[in-house]
Amino acid sequence: MPYEEYFKAAGDGLIIVNCKGFIVEANPSAERLFGYSQGELLGQPVELLLPDTLHGVHRQHRENYFAIPRNRSMGTGLNLAGRRKDGSQFLIEVGLTYARGTERGDLVIAAVIDITERVALEREARRAETVVSLGTIATGIAHDLNNPLQTIRSRVELLLELPDTTPASEIKEDLAVIHRQAQRAGRIVEEFLGLSRRRDKMLALVSLNRLVERTLLLFGQQLRKAGIHVETNLEEVLPEIMGDSTALERVLINLLGNARDAMPQGGAVMLATSRSSDRPDWLHLTVADTGTGIAPDALSKVFDLLYMTKAEGTGLGLWLSRRIVQEHKGKIEVQSESGRATTFTIMPPTENSSKS
Repeated sequence: MPYEEYFKAAGDGLIIVNCKGFIVEANPSAERLFGYSQGELLGQPVELLLPDTLHGVHRQHRENYFAIPRNRSMGTGLNLAGRRKDGSQFLIEVGLTYARGTERGDLVIAAVIDITERVALEREARRAETVVSLGTIATGIAHDLNNPLQTIRSRVELLLELPDTTPASEIKEDLAVIHRQAQRAGRIVEEFLGLSRRRDKMLALVSLNRLVERTLLLFGQQLRKAGIHVETNLEEVLPEIMGDSTALERVLINLLGNARDAMPQGGAVMLATSRSSDRPDWLHLTVADTGTGIAPDALSKVFDLLYMTKAEGTGLGLWLSRRIVQEHKGKIEVQSESGRATTFTIMPPTENSSKS
Protein backbone atom coordinates (compact mmCIF):
# COMPACT_ATOMS: atom_id res chain seq x y z
CA MET A 1 0.00 0.00 0.00
CA PRO A 2 1.50 3.40 -0.97
CA TYR A 3 2.39 5.71 1.91
CA GLU A 4 -0.40 8.21 1.18
CA GLU A 5 -3.05 5.48 1.14
CA TYR A 6 -1.77 4.00 4.41
CA PHE A 7 -1.65 7.44 6.01
CA LYS A 8 -5.25 8.17 5.08
CA ALA A 9 -6.56 4.69 6.01
CA ALA A 10 -4.80 4.36 9.37
CA GLY A 11 -7.18 3.89 12.31
CA ASP A 12 -4.94 5.89 14.67
CA GLY A 13 -4.87 9.63 14.45
CA LEU A 14 -1.63 10.54 12.64
CA ILE A 15 -0.26 14.06 12.90
CA ILE A 16 2.98 15.16 11.25
CA VAL A 17 4.82 18.04 12.94
CA ASN A 18 7.95 19.89 11.76
CA CYS A 19 10.91 20.84 13.93
CA LYS A 20 9.33 24.22 14.71
CA GLY A 21 6.26 22.55 16.18
CA PHE A 22 3.79 23.30 13.36
CA ILE A 23 1.39 20.73 11.93
CA VAL A 24 2.17 19.92 8.29
CA GLU A 25 -0.27 17.06 7.78
CA ALA A 26 -3.06 15.17 9.58
CA ASN A 27 -5.00 12.09 8.49
CA PRO A 28 -8.81 11.69 8.53
CA SER A 29 -8.70 9.77 11.83
CA ALA A 30 -6.96 12.71 13.48
CA GLU A 31 -9.55 15.10 12.04
CA ARG A 32 -12.38 12.99 13.52
CA LEU A 33 -10.55 12.58 16.82
CA PHE A 34 -10.01 16.30 17.40
CA GLY A 35 -12.97 17.71 15.44
CA TYR A 36 -10.89 19.86 13.09
CA SER A 37 -10.68 19.75 9.31
CA GLN A 38 -7.30 19.35 7.62
CA GLY A 39 -7.37 23.00 6.55
CA GLU A 40 -7.93 24.15 10.13
CA LEU A 41 -4.94 22.15 11.36
CA LEU A 42 -2.27 22.85 8.75
CA GLY A 43 0.24 25.46 9.85
CA GLN A 44 -1.07 25.54 13.41
CA PRO A 45 1.18 24.82 16.42
CA VAL A 46 0.63 21.29 17.68
CA GLU A 47 -0.21 22.75 21.11
CA LEU A 48 -3.60 23.62 19.57
CA LEU A 49 -4.53 20.00 20.31
CA LEU A 50 -3.57 20.18 23.99
CA PRO A 51 -5.19 21.81 27.05
CA ASP A 52 -3.95 25.34 27.74
CA THR A 53 -2.28 24.23 30.98
CA LEU A 54 0.06 21.93 29.05
CA HIS A 55 1.23 24.36 26.37
CA GLY A 56 4.37 25.63 28.12
CA VAL A 57 5.45 22.18 29.30
CA HIS A 58 4.85 20.65 25.88
CA ARG A 59 6.89 23.30 24.06
CA GLN A 60 9.86 22.48 26.29
CA HIS A 61 9.39 18.74 25.74
CA ARG A 62 9.13 19.30 22.00
CA GLU A 63 12.37 21.28 21.89
CA ASN A 64 14.14 18.60 23.96
CA TYR A 65 12.83 15.88 21.66
CA PHE A 66 14.11 17.49 18.47
CA ALA A 67 17.48 18.05 20.18
CA ILE A 68 17.79 14.29 20.84
CA PRO A 69 15.12 12.63 18.66
CA ARG A 70 14.22 8.94 18.88
CA ASN A 71 11.22 6.71 18.36
CA ARG A 72 9.38 6.37 21.64
CA SER A 73 6.07 6.59 23.45
CA MET A 74 5.19 9.97 24.90
CA GLY A 75 4.63 10.54 28.60
CA THR A 76 4.96 6.92 29.69
CA GLY A 77 3.16 6.42 33.01
CA LEU A 78 1.34 9.76 32.74
CA ASN A 79 -2.25 10.65 31.91
CA LEU A 80 -1.92 12.73 28.73
CA ALA A 81 -4.88 14.79 27.62
CA GLY A 82 -5.94 16.03 24.20
CA ARG A 83 -8.33 18.91 23.50
CA ARG A 84 -10.97 18.86 20.78
CA LYS A 85 -12.15 21.84 18.78
CA ASP A 86 -15.18 22.20 21.06
CA GLY A 87 -12.87 22.49 24.09
CA SER A 88 -13.62 19.06 25.54
CA GLN A 89 -10.67 17.06 26.82
CA PHE A 90 -9.97 13.32 26.60
CA LEU A 91 -7.21 10.94 27.59
CA ILE A 92 -4.74 10.00 24.89
CA GLU A 93 -1.76 7.76 24.27
CA VAL A 94 0.91 9.02 21.86
CA GLY A 95 3.69 7.25 19.98
CA LEU A 96 6.41 9.33 18.31
CA THR A 97 8.33 8.35 15.16
CA TYR A 98 11.18 10.55 13.95
CA ALA A 99 11.72 11.08 10.22
CA ARG A 100 15.02 12.75 9.37
CA GLY A 101 15.85 14.61 6.15
CA THR A 102 12.54 14.41 4.29
CA GLU A 103 11.59 16.81 1.51
CA ARG A 104 9.85 18.87 4.18
CA GLY A 105 12.80 18.72 6.58
CA ASP A 106 13.06 16.80 9.84
CA LEU A 107 9.61 15.68 10.98
CA VAL A 108 7.98 13.74 13.78
CA ILE A 109 4.90 11.57 13.22
CA ALA A 110 2.63 11.39 16.26
CA ALA A 111 0.22 8.44 16.43
CA VAL A 112 -2.61 9.44 18.78
CA ILE A 113 -5.11 7.02 20.38
CA ASP A 114 -8.14 7.93 22.49
CA ILE A 115 -7.81 5.76 25.62
CA THR A 116 -10.74 7.20 27.57
CA GLU A 117 -12.76 3.98 27.40
CA ARG A 118 -9.79 1.80 28.24
CA VAL A 119 -8.89 3.88 31.29
CA ALA A 120 -12.52 3.75 32.46
CA LEU A 121 -12.49 -0.05 32.18
CA GLU A 122 -9.18 -0.22 34.06
CA ARG A 123 -10.58 1.95 36.85
CA GLU A 124 -13.65 -0.26 37.10
CA ALA A 125 -11.41 -3.32 37.25
CA ARG A 126 -9.38 -1.72 40.05
CA ARG A 127 -12.57 -0.97 41.97
CA ALA A 128 -13.64 -4.58 41.60
CA GLU A 129 -10.19 -5.70 42.69
CA THR A 130 -10.47 -3.47 45.75
CA VAL A 131 -13.73 -5.15 46.74
CA VAL A 132 -12.11 -8.56 46.33
CA SER A 133 -9.10 -7.40 48.33
CA LEU A 134 -11.32 -6.26 51.19
CA GLY A 135 -12.93 -9.67 51.22
CA THR A 136 -9.50 -11.28 51.11
CA ILE A 137 -8.30 -9.21 54.04
CA ALA A 138 -11.40 -10.14 56.05
CA THR A 139 -10.86 -13.81 55.24
CA GLY A 140 -7.21 -13.54 56.13
CA ILE A 141 -7.96 -11.95 59.49
CA ALA A 142 -10.41 -14.74 60.30
CA HIS A 143 -7.87 -17.36 59.21
CA ASP A 144 -4.93 -15.98 61.15
CA LEU A 145 -6.90 -15.11 64.28
CA ASN A 146 -8.42 -18.57 64.52
CA ASN A 147 -5.36 -20.25 66.05
CA PRO A 148 -4.65 -17.77 68.88
CA LEU A 149 -8.36 -17.46 69.66
CA GLN A 150 -8.72 -21.24 69.89
CA THR A 151 -5.79 -21.38 72.29
CA ILE A 152 -7.22 -18.56 74.39
CA ARG A 153 -10.64 -20.24 74.50
CA SER A 154 -9.27 -23.66 75.49
CA ARG A 155 -7.09 -22.18 78.24
CA VAL A 156 -9.96 -20.12 79.63
CA GLU A 157 -12.19 -23.19 79.67
CA LEU A 158 -9.54 -25.08 81.64
CA LEU A 159 -9.22 -22.20 84.10
CA LEU A 160 -12.98 -22.09 84.62
CA GLU A 161 -12.98 -25.78 85.51
CA LEU A 162 -10.25 -25.44 88.13
CA PRO A 163 -11.38 -25.58 91.77
CA ASP A 164 -11.30 -22.39 93.80
CA THR A 165 -8.47 -23.80 95.88
CA THR A 166 -6.08 -24.03 92.88
CA PRO A 167 -2.75 -22.37 93.74
CA ALA A 168 -2.00 -19.14 91.91
CA SER A 169 1.24 -20.63 90.57
CA GLU A 170 -0.72 -23.17 88.51
CA ILE A 171 -2.99 -20.49 87.11
CA LYS A 172 -0.12 -18.16 86.22
CA GLU A 173 1.21 -20.39 83.44
CA ASP A 174 -2.18 -20.49 81.70
CA LEU A 175 -2.54 -16.73 82.04
CA ALA A 176 0.90 -16.26 80.47
CA VAL A 177 -0.16 -18.38 77.47
CA ILE A 178 -3.37 -16.38 77.12
CA HIS A 179 -1.39 -13.14 77.26
CA ARG A 180 1.05 -14.27 74.56
CA GLN A 181 -1.76 -15.38 72.27
CA ALA A 182 -3.62 -12.09 72.78
CA GLN A 183 -0.46 -10.22 71.80
CA ARG A 184 -0.12 -12.41 68.72
CA ALA A 185 -3.74 -11.67 67.75
CA GLY A 186 -3.05 -7.96 68.15
CA ARG A 187 -0.02 -8.16 65.87
CA ILE A 188 -2.06 -9.99 63.24
CA VAL A 189 -4.77 -7.33 63.26
CA GLU A 190 -2.18 -4.56 63.08
CA GLU A 191 -0.41 -6.19 60.16
CA PHE A 192 -3.60 -6.59 58.15
CA LEU A 193 -4.50 -2.98 58.88
CA GLY A 194 -1.10 -2.05 57.52
CA LEU A 195 -1.70 -4.04 54.35
CA SER A 196 -5.11 -2.50 53.78
CA ARG A 197 -3.91 1.05 54.41
CA ARG A 198 -0.73 0.55 52.39
CA ARG A 199 1.12 2.65 54.94
CA ASP A 200 4.89 2.55 55.31
CA LYS A 201 6.20 -0.14 57.61
CA MET A 202 8.67 0.57 60.40
CA LEU A 203 11.93 -0.64 58.89
CA ALA A 204 15.10 -1.42 60.81
CA LEU A 205 18.23 -3.51 60.41
CA VAL A 206 17.40 -7.21 60.70
CA SER A 207 19.73 -10.18 61.19
CA LEU A 208 18.47 -13.28 59.39
CA ASN A 209 20.15 -15.51 61.97
CA ARG A 210 18.41 -13.77 64.87
CA LEU A 211 15.16 -13.87 62.88
CA VAL A 212 15.47 -17.67 62.63
CA GLU A 213 16.28 -17.98 66.33
CA ARG A 214 13.34 -15.83 67.43
CA THR A 215 10.93 -17.67 65.14
CA LEU A 216 12.02 -21.05 66.50
CA LEU A 217 11.45 -19.79 70.04
CA LEU A 218 7.87 -19.02 69.02
CA PHE A 219 7.14 -22.01 66.80
CA GLY A 220 9.72 -24.65 67.67
CA GLN A 221 7.60 -26.27 70.36
CA GLN A 222 4.77 -26.87 67.88
CA LEU A 223 7.18 -28.61 65.52
CA ARG A 224 8.59 -30.80 68.27
CA LYS A 225 5.10 -31.79 69.41
CA ALA A 226 4.39 -32.89 65.82
CA GLY A 227 7.43 -35.16 65.89
CA ILE A 228 9.51 -32.92 63.66
CA HIS A 229 13.25 -32.60 64.23
CA VAL A 230 14.57 -29.07 63.65
CA GLU A 231 18.07 -28.40 62.37
CA THR A 232 19.79 -25.10 61.61
CA ASN A 233 22.81 -24.22 59.49
CA LEU A 234 23.36 -20.51 59.93
CA GLU A 235 26.33 -18.77 58.31
CA GLU A 236 28.10 -16.98 61.14
CA VAL A 237 29.00 -13.67 59.49
CA LEU A 238 26.16 -12.23 57.41
CA PRO A 239 25.32 -8.61 56.58
CA GLU A 240 22.00 -7.34 57.86
CA ILE A 241 18.98 -6.51 55.74
CA MET A 242 16.64 -3.56 56.02
CA GLY A 243 13.20 -4.85 56.90
CA ASP A 244 10.20 -5.31 59.15
CA SER A 245 11.13 -8.11 61.54
CA THR A 246 7.52 -8.83 62.54
CA ALA A 247 6.41 -9.24 58.93
CA LEU A 248 9.41 -11.42 58.06
CA GLU A 249 8.81 -13.51 61.17
CA ARG A 250 5.29 -14.12 59.95
CA VAL A 251 6.63 -15.36 56.59
CA LEU A 252 8.92 -17.82 58.36
CA ILE A 253 6.15 -19.04 60.69
CA ASN A 254 3.91 -19.61 57.67
CA LEU A 255 6.60 -21.67 55.92
CA LEU A 256 7.24 -23.71 59.07
CA GLY A 257 3.50 -24.25 59.51
CA ASN A 258 3.24 -25.54 55.96
CA ALA A 259 6.21 -27.84 56.59
CA ARG A 260 4.53 -29.22 59.71
CA ASP A 261 1.30 -29.88 57.81
CA ALA A 262 3.29 -31.66 55.06
CA MET A 263 4.73 -34.11 57.64
CA PRO A 264 1.75 -35.53 59.57
CA GLN A 265 3.83 -38.55 60.60
CA GLY A 266 6.81 -36.45 61.65
CA GLY A 267 10.04 -35.72 59.85
CA ALA A 268 12.73 -33.07 59.73
CA VAL A 269 13.03 -29.42 58.77
CA MET A 270 16.26 -27.56 58.06
CA LEU A 271 16.66 -23.78 58.25
CA ALA A 272 19.79 -22.34 56.67
CA THR A 273 21.19 -18.88 55.96
CA SER A 274 23.96 -17.95 53.54
CA ARG A 275 25.13 -15.44 50.99
CA SER A 276 23.94 -15.91 47.43
CA SER A 277 26.65 -17.75 45.45
CA ASP A 278 26.09 -15.67 42.29
CA ARG A 279 25.02 -12.37 43.90
CA PRO A 280 27.01 -11.64 47.08
CA ASP A 281 24.85 -8.60 47.82
CA TRP A 282 21.84 -10.90 48.29
CA LEU A 283 21.19 -13.41 51.08
CA HIS A 284 19.45 -16.78 51.15
CA LEU A 285 17.17 -18.10 53.89
CA THR A 286 15.97 -21.62 53.12
CA VAL A 287 13.32 -23.76 54.79
CA ALA A 288 13.59 -27.40 53.67
CA ASP A 289 11.35 -30.22 54.86
CA THR A 290 11.12 -33.97 54.32
CA GLY A 291 7.38 -33.90 53.73
CA THR A 292 5.02 -35.06 51.01
CA GLY A 293 6.14 -32.47 48.46
CA ILE A 294 4.08 -30.48 45.98
CA ALA A 295 2.59 -31.90 42.79
CA PRO A 296 4.16 -30.55 39.56
CA ASP A 297 0.88 -29.01 38.36
CA ALA A 298 0.53 -27.11 41.66
CA LEU A 299 4.11 -25.89 41.95
CA SER A 300 3.63 -22.86 39.70
CA LYS A 301 0.41 -21.86 41.50
CA VAL A 302 1.33 -22.06 45.18
CA PHE A 303 1.85 -18.29 45.48
CA ASP A 304 -1.42 -17.44 43.70
CA LEU A 305 -4.12 -15.67 45.68
CA LEU A 306 -6.70 -18.10 47.11
CA TYR A 307 -4.96 -21.16 45.62
CA MET A 308 -5.17 -24.01 48.12
CA THR A 309 -3.44 -27.37 48.40
CA LYS A 310 -5.00 -28.18 51.80
CA ALA A 311 -8.68 -28.76 52.43
CA GLU A 312 -8.60 -26.55 55.51
CA GLY A 313 -6.54 -23.80 53.92
CA THR A 314 -7.62 -20.42 52.60
CA GLY A 315 -5.00 -19.78 49.90
CA LEU A 316 -3.67 -16.69 51.71
CA GLY A 317 -0.52 -17.77 53.51
CA LEU A 318 1.94 -18.09 50.64
CA TRP A 319 0.36 -15.20 48.71
CA LEU A 320 0.86 -12.89 51.69
CA SER A 321 4.34 -14.30 52.27
CA ARG A 322 5.40 -13.48 48.72
CA ARG A 323 3.88 -10.01 49.02
CA ILE A 324 5.85 -9.33 52.20
CA VAL A 325 9.09 -10.55 50.63
CA GLN A 326 8.48 -8.42 47.55
CA GLU A 327 7.87 -5.39 49.79
CA HIS A 328 11.40 -6.03 51.06
CA LYS A 329 12.65 -5.91 47.43
CA GLY A 330 13.37 -9.62 47.59
CA LYS A 331 12.20 -12.85 45.98
CA ILE A 332 10.83 -16.16 47.23
CA GLU A 333 11.08 -19.40 45.28
CA VAL A 334 10.07 -23.01 45.81
CA GLN A 335 11.54 -26.32 44.67
CA SER A 336 9.71 -29.59 45.26
CA GLU A 337 8.82 -33.01 43.95
CA SER A 338 5.58 -34.82 44.70
CA GLY A 339 6.20 -37.30 47.51
CA ARG A 340 9.60 -35.83 48.34
CA ALA A 341 11.18 -32.84 50.08
CA THR A 342 10.18 -29.21 49.55
CA THR A 343 12.51 -26.22 49.85
CA PHE A 344 11.42 -22.59 50.05
CA THR A 345 14.14 -19.97 49.54
CA ILE A 346 13.73 -16.37 50.62
CA MET A 347 16.21 -14.05 48.87
CA PRO A 348 16.40 -10.52 50.35
CA PRO A 349 18.99 -7.92 49.33
CA THR A 350 21.46 -6.79 51.96
CA GLU A 351 21.04 -3.41 53.65
CA ASN A 352 23.68 -1.79 51.42
CA SER A 353 22.24 -3.34 48.24
CA SER A 354 18.68 -2.18 49.02
CA LYS A 355 19.93 1.43 49.05
CA SER A 356 21.25 1.24 45.49
